[in-house]
Amino acid sequence: MQFKHPEILYALLLLIIPIIVHLFQLQRFVKIPFTNVKFLKNIEQQTRKSARLKKWFILLTRMLAFTCLIFAFSQPYFSKHRTTQKLNTTIYLDNSFSMQAKGENGELLKNIAQHIIENNTNPNQKISLLTNNDFFKNSTPENLKNELMSIKYYPHKLELSTLLLQLNSNRSNKTNTLNESILISDFQNINNKNKIDVTNVNFPIQLLKTTPTKINNIYIDRIYTEATSLEETTLNVVIKSTLKNNLSIPISLFEDTKLIGKTTAKFDNSTSKIVQFNIPKTTKFNGKISLVDNFLTFDNDFFFTLSKPTKINVLSIGKNSTFLRKIYTENEFNFNTSLLPNLNYNNIQKQHLILLNELENIPAELANNLLEFSKNGGSVVIIPSEKSNINRYNYFLNLLQIGNINYKIKQEHKITTINYKHPLLQDVFEKPITNFQYPTTSIYFESTLNSSSNIISFENNSPFISSIDFKNNSVYWVASPLNKNNSNFTQSSLIVPVFYNFAKKSVQLSELYYTISPNTNIDVLTEIGKDAVLKVSNEATEFIPLQTISNNKVRLDLQDHILKSGFYNITSANKTLQTIAFNYNRDESNLDYMDLQQLISTNKNITTVASVAAIFSSIHDQQKINWLFKWFLAFSVLFLCIEMLILKYFKI
Repeated sequence: MQFKHPEILYALLLLIIPIIVHLFQLQRFVKIPFTNVKFLKNIEQQTRKSARLKKWFILLTRMLAFTCLIFAFSQPYFSKHRTTQKLNTTIYLDNSFSMQAKGENGELLKNIAQHIIENNTNPNQKISLLTNNDFFKNSTPENLKNELMSIKYYPHKLELSTLLLQLNSNRSNKTNTLNESILISDFQNINNKNKIDVTNVNFPIQLLKTTPTKINNIYIDRIYTEATSLEETTLNVVIKSTLKNNLSIPISLFEDTKLIGKTTAKFDNSTSKIVQFNIPKTTKFNGKISLVDNFLTFDNDFFFTLSKPTKINVLSIGKNSTFLRKIYTENEFNFNTSLLPNLNYNNIQKQHLILLNELENIPAELANNLLEFSKNGGSVVIIPSEKSNINRYNYFLNLLQIGNINYKIKQEHKITTINYKHPLLQDVFEKPITNFQYPTTSIYFESTLNSSSNIISFENNSPFISSIDFKNNSVYWVASPLNKNNSNFTQSSLIVPVFYNFAKKSVQLSELYYTISPNTNIDVLTEIGKDAVLKVSNEATEFIPLQTISNNKVRLDLQDHILKSGFYNITSANKTLQTIAFNYNRDESNLDYMDLQQLISTNKNITTVASVAAIFSSIHDQQKINWLFKWFLAFSVLFLCIEMLILKYFKI
């Protein structure tokens, strides 16, 4: 029981007054002469007993009457919250693409939105609505209805950890506010990639899990190309199903909007199938792969672009190493090599990757030019010589602010450890190498590098090749000379992917396709004026992304501007420089759902609810108040009436 005016209860202290009146005999008696003393003593004894009992009855009824009257004025009630409390209710509604799945009454998202509109009928009730891309605070039923009717699917799904942080930040910390949070989603496992610990959640959360009527989704997972001839490129399309089946799914290939090929994906009791298309090699091909599956529609189309590859400029300063020329071939790279005395410093800023190939000394002029090159987004690979001047190398490393060389060690070491998760190698190996023949070096330079990550390491865990990554470029340090007299690493199978990716990662060239993400960067190999800007556009939208301009390229940071799959043109002064393709992330296509019991079992603040109607019934119960003052007022009158009856009919 709670009280609207608990301060009135202090009046209960006044009840001591009638107690004092009843306990102390304040009456004055009149003496009357009477001769029969024995009879009088008997009457006196009976009268005293009756009078004492009557007084106690009167005291009790009067005390109860005043107590009920005081309680009535303090306005007692039963409720799950205090009347002075405000109810702060936030509903998270998952509007990601997986909510396109069909339930018993149509698409899950639209069905839930309609149920919320139908149940949110209290005109005085305000609810905050949180989605994957928006937040509507304290909406009235009419505003909430408009927001729900206009809700659209969004390509980025909030992780559970991020969602809980947002809900916690939206909570009111005021003592007179009751916070209520409801999460409505299909709760896929991708919501909980980081396996969040929910034991520290200290506010009540209700979970409503939406469930589709079936979980068989067929979708285009990815594509990749193979160069089969000089005239054609083979396009491999990976089609997946969430369940094994024997379906035959028609697959179509379009060039822009023109249908140019069809084939069929026959699953044959499997969950994956690869189909192929042969595409003529042209300077530009904007393609789209399509299938028909009504369960989820966002993953039925896959966009891609094929264009003539842009060559990457690579300059090697130092020894003329044969292995570099074999890696940096003419069809992909503009590779040049120069001895230090013959170096044309004007060509440095035109490169994308520069290799310092076993220089004994790094002159100040070269160091300063490479510093400017690095600041403009160029990547540098440093391979020392066995005769390297450590002081001159440290001068250059300090210019780049990446650390220093400590000393040279003349001792044979095996190269044993590969960091398969490093961005340089993460797409190279399908699985860890088990029968690896370890290369060796006879000399290596011990160094201390700032914020470096190992790519390949020696058996003693010292770095053999490491990277220091900046926002727009990287510096790679090779701890040993690579000539045949010192190391056999150039004979290893690792030499090609490592040095090939040094160049490929130096420029983020246009890819076959991009996945829509808030962290997409693209390098456009062009030169524009300082006041000029590049624009990204399609038939529906146009925007100017963040861009970093260097001497021979412009890096675009697209952030979260692109939210729809399709083709986008990168333009400068109304001239299209290149076309890029974007597709929705396929993580949601794999219908893998969380077990909510694992969350509930670890925290009593987290509960599940069966329906939207149950949610609003709970909200109504939170706001429901059962007033008791009428009952206390009635009992006060009742006790006063009992007192009057006692006074009238209880004869002494």
